[in-house]
Amino acid sequence: MAITTTQRRFKMKKILATLLCVLFLVGIGFSVITMEVGKLLASNSGIVAAGNPYASAAGAEILEKGGNAIDAAIAVSLALGVVEPYASGIGGEGYAVASFNGERIAVDFRSSAPALASVENAEALGLTTSDLRSGPLSICTPWVLAGIIELWLHGGSLPFAELIAPAIRLASEGFVVNNTFASTCGSSYDVLMENAPGFLKDGLFAWETGDIATNPELAETYRYLAENGPQAFYKGELADKISDLIESKEGFLRKTDLENYRALVKEPLHGTYRGYDLFVPSIPVGGPYLIETLNILEHFNLSAFSWDDPLVMNIINQALTFAMIDLLSYSGDPEYVYVPVETLITKDYAKTRFMNIDLNEALNSELYYTDYLGRPDLFENSDSYIEAMLAGAGVIELEPSAAGVGEDTTHFAVIDKDGNAVAWTQTLSSFFGSKVYLDGFFINNEMGNFTLDDTSRGLVPGKRPVTTICPTIIEKDGKVVYLVGTPGGYYIQSTITNVIVDLIDFGMTLDEAQMKPKIIGSPNYPEFRMETGYPENTRLFLEEIMGHSVREFDFPYRSFGSLNLIQVQPDGLMIGIGAFRREGGASAPEY
Repeated sequence: MAITTTQRRFKMKKILATLLCVLFLVGIGFSVITMEVGKLLASNSGIVAAGNPYASAAGAEILEKGGNAIDAAIAVSLALGVVEPYASGIGGEGYAVASFNGERIAVDFRSSAPALASVENAEALGLTTSDLRSGPLSICTPWVLAGIIELWLHGGSLPFAELIAPAIRLASEGFVVNNTFASTCGSSYDVLMENAPGFLKDGLFAWETGDIATNPELAETYRYLAENGPQAFYKGELADKISDLIESKEGFLRKTDLENYRALVKEPLHGTYRGYDLFVPSIPVGGPYLIETLNILEHFNLSAFSWDDPLVMNIINQALTFAMIDLLSYSGDPEYVYVPVETLITKDYAKTRFMNIDLNEALNSELYYTDYLGRPDLFENSDSYIEAMLAGAGVIELEPSAAGVGEDTTHFAVIDKDGNAVAWTQTLSSFFGSKVYLDGFFINNEMGNFTLDDTSRGLVPGKRPVTTICPTIIEKDGKVVYLVGTPGGYYIQSTITNVIVDLIDFGMTLDEAQMKPKIIGSPNYPEFRMETGYPENTRLFLEEIMGHSVREFDFPYRSFGSLNLIQVQPDGLMIGIGAFRREGGASAPEY
């Protein structure tokens, strides 16, 4: 059942009372308040929610010093390179959506294929797509610092040296290793020993929970950037070192690729869901397909059911599947391929996908890429789904995509006391990226997202690969209400959709939406993927009545999304929560 207004008020009072008991100070130079894992934090002074509490505290420190949301977001991004170096860092890429001083922008700092990375060169070397998934050949030009530059120029108020200072302190003075850090590094010990022994404890041992980890090499790299500015990554001594290393390892990246860097500042895509406004990134990432999914779901009165009703779960699963089919079919770097984005996010196009929903049984997985493929091309001469479908004929064939699950990547959210907000997702692609390590950081393996053919995902020098990241800002009446995002590879759209439905349709609080088990909808997984925690009868109904082949994952399963969430209440009170699946946390200035 949906939660009533009275229940929400009671829960809010309980939350605020609990805060008095569980807040603690994180001493990283300034007094900030950081909530323990899985707990809500409320503040009127701004909030940061990130996948590691040291990173969220770094952002809160900047807010306390008088910085704004963009300043704090930059500090968080750089700190995550220290405390989550396996998931992101300056060798990676990402996308950010910001609402700043009444203006909304999207900054695309996705990686791009180096100039030498062409299909012809790959064929001459006898390479296959699998050869591009790890090692020096898998490296795309990294753009995290390019994104930082654009955001800083747009609205940063503090010197860059101040924004990178918390990360330098973490790298040089150390931080306590949590279970996530220890288990991630431990499971990759052999790879790290072979490729990055300098990252290991004393150059020999895996980091263990409770250790005080430092990264003196990264501290020096950050000090170099603090002194010379973030552009020094692309034009100075560090650029020479990166280029020389990759060339010596016979990879494609060269200094000219770094020198020609550019992050793109765009307008975010705008969609609506039940009276809320969504602002998301456009292609080649997942924003259009989140809007498409919600446009389909808007045709169903989900709130008339309970969140764990198998009918609701079946509808969400199918809506996600149809949108993901479109993502796999109609996506690519818009500078190189045409994608009908404006059609994909229309309410009328969603009606054609809504018509495919089968309320009674599971979809036939053998038909995903034939009978269930969307036809945005039918809307070229009409914006009416009736005229478009009457005019259409034929079926497009598409080869299934072998997409994997992403535990990697990281997401965070920031809002300041003035209501300026940033939702930011960054990644190395796989954990530890290419496994190539230099001066304290790992370099991405985004080349693995290209194919060696002439499809929309085909490898072309300068092209940006397709991924599913989707930092999201949700507003109501022109004011930020929610900041949503998660890592998770091909689970990202599903996880974000789950939480938006839980918040808007079922009236859940942030912690309730965080802690509920999640479901996945994707043509890559013909079975119905769900976490344990749903009623047994729900699972039985999905299997025995609707014909789904259910595959359960023990809750909490990290790949189902490590959500970092922020909400702004009507009275202006800000509430944040960090990703409990990743031992994240929310932080705020103490004042």
